[in-house]
Parts: sequence; structure tokens; C-alpha cells
Amino acid sequence: MRRALSLLKLTTIMIGTACPALGVFAAAQPVLWSALRPADQSRLDVALPGMASSRSQGETLAWRDESRAVELTGFILPVDQDGDLVYEFMLVPWAGACSHSAAPPPNQLVHVVADEPFHLSRVYEVVTVTGNLRPGLDKAQLFIMDGVRVLDYGYSMSHAEVARATDIADPDLKSISPFGVLAR
Repeated sequence: MRRALSLLKLTTIMIGTACPALGVFAAAQPVLWSALRPADQSRLDVALPGMASSRSQGETLAWRDESRAVELTGFILPVDQDGDLVYEFMLVPWAGACSHSAAPPPNQLVHVVADEPFHLSRVYEVVTVTGNLRPGLDKAQLFIMDGVRVLDYGYSMSHAEVARATDIADPDLKSISPFGVLAR
């Protein structure tokens, strides 16, 4: 059985697809948050959901390429954690999204299950996740200080590699934060 699994891992690497067991994502494509929403949905629509656009527009998922590994940078909002180890989280485009402000529309929420637990060193840590981004509307429960909140999300990523962000190239991360421009 072990030999069969090793052969499967080697085959996966050779054909250039993602192999989470080895932590390898061949040629991951950097993706901006704007690629996850329709072109006619502006940053203002995302930053102020419900005020500038309808909820149905936020349910329109623009990303459809599940076969290619991607990199997406955003803020961690833990869903499942034990102390400072985060196993599952929502990746959001601005600090405070969902817990201190209105939730982003579903096309701006990514449910992430990490391949290995991520050591969270501070609240709203900026991370880059790498894996296959799957579109599909679903719900997740989030436990916050003042109770439980159910979030509608439009994308998910399983077996994701998670790393602290070293570079923030996405203009949405700097411009739509309700707290102003991000300080690094």
C-alpha cells in the first residue's frame, strides 16, 4: 500500500498537478480578489455589501478554474482553532470582515482547510494560501465573541498550504479595509 501511495505521489508530481501530501503545487498562479467577483462588481460593492449592490450579485462566482493551483492573499478569520493553531478558517479581503463589520459577499469569502495547522501569531494575520480554489456556495458557522454567526461563502480550498504573506500585491487588500490603509 505504501509503495502504491509513493507511486501515486510521484505520478502526480510528474504530470504537474497539486500534491498536497508533499506540499507541492506546480506553478501556482497568483490570483487577486477581483478575479473572484464579476467585473461589474466594484471594490465599493465589496467593502459595503448590501449598500451599493444586491446580495445576488455577491453570489455570482467569477472564478471557475478548479484544475489550476492558485495563490491568494488575505486575512485569517479562524473557524476551527486550538489555542494558536488554526486548522480551518475563512480567508477574507479585509481586516475585521465578518467579526467587526458586515460579512463580505460570498464571492469574497474563501473557506480554507489547511494541510497542516497554521500557527497564528496575531489577530487578522495576513497570509497567502496555495491550493486548488473550488467555486460553490455553502455555509459555515463562525464562533465570535458575541455569539455564533453563519457565513455564506462562494469558494473553498482543501489541503491548502498556508504561509505568512511576505508581499501584498493585491490592491483590494490595501484599499477596501474599513480600517483604512493597511499598515505593515
